[in-house]
Amino acid sequence: MLPNRILGKIDLWTDPVSLLCSEKLFKCVSGWFTKPIEKSPNSSDVHENMRKKLVAEMKVENIKQFLRSFTKLPHLAGTEQNLLLAKQIQGQWKEFGLDSAELVHYDVLLSYPNEKQPNYISVIDDQGNEIFNTSLFEPPPHGYENVTDILPPYNAFSAQGVPEADLVYVNYGRTEDFFKLEREMGINCTGRIVIARYGKIFRGNKVKNAILAGARGIILYSDPADYCAPGVDAYPDGWNLPGGGAQRGNVLNLNGAGDPLTPGYPAKDRYIILGGHRDAWVFGGIDPTTGAAVLQEIVRSFGKMKMEGWRPKRTIIFASWDAEEFGLLGSTEWAEVNE
Repeated sequence: MLPNRILGKIDLWTDPVSLLCSEKLFKCVSGWFTKPIEKSPNSSDVHENMRKKLVAEMKVENIKQFLRSFTKLPHLAGTEQNLLLAKQIQGQWKEFGLDSAELVHYDVLLSYPNEKQPNYISVIDDQGNEIFNTSLFEPPPHGYENVTDILPPYNAFSAQGVPEADLVYVNYGRTEDFFKLEREMGINCTGRIVIARYGKIFRGNKVKNAILAGARGIILYSDPADYCAPGVDAYPDGWNLPGGGAQRGNVLNLNGAGDPLTPGYPAKDRYIILGGHRDAWVFGGIDPTTGAAVLQEIVRSFGKMKMEGWRPKRTIIFASWDAEEFGLLGSTEWAEVNE
């Protein structure tokens, strides 16, 4: 894949906008406010007044509109729709007053499922017949029946294969859970398929622990005890996870090293950096776009103050990164390039 970031910048001059685009790019967006040449008075009153003015400028209604706009369609990292969203954010950041906003690409390894043969789990009897199997796709919510490009539930960077074995429940899949099974209960997970519920630790560590225990495969599920708030209905009547819903995520174990093909070392300590990721497994109504919508309003507010003549004392970098869902790839690659 050819991932992209958008680099937006406010200088004392106007930079030309450079665009490096591809239909198979992932895009990170970053915007810059650079400090002016002349020093402004170092007054706590001035600072407090600017802080109050900035906060007062931010509007809840704008955040709501950004959220709705950004979540109309799925925008997984590396897809055409996420490139279009990056261009939309790029255009809006320029409208907000940034001096420049540009797209820059990276080559990284992303992981997608086989849409023609989606993952599923089945129970097989002694004769090898499937007596139960899970659905291949999540049921679409009302109003989204005709939306395309929704990938089936999967965990990115998981190994390919069709494991078949007896099942063992391993609670959260933590080290202590496997120790309890093996040392206290005498249950060996070698050659088994383990079932673990989400929570407590990163899903990639659950997979790693299962591998270390000799398991042949792992099934991850969202337990209502962990993912259903008491007294709240399931979506669409409430915000609890519906029965047909499934979590998506990555199982990469690189400890935040970025692109699995080019792991490096993160750094950046000269700037104030404020950002988050933009890509979503599907629509991203909660993760990540609640944050992306707030960031958009922050940039708009800062841009308005900049156009009214204000400049920060330090360079501020705003960032809308891509491919976070695949293991913090966009932000890490950007940091590696700029270290």
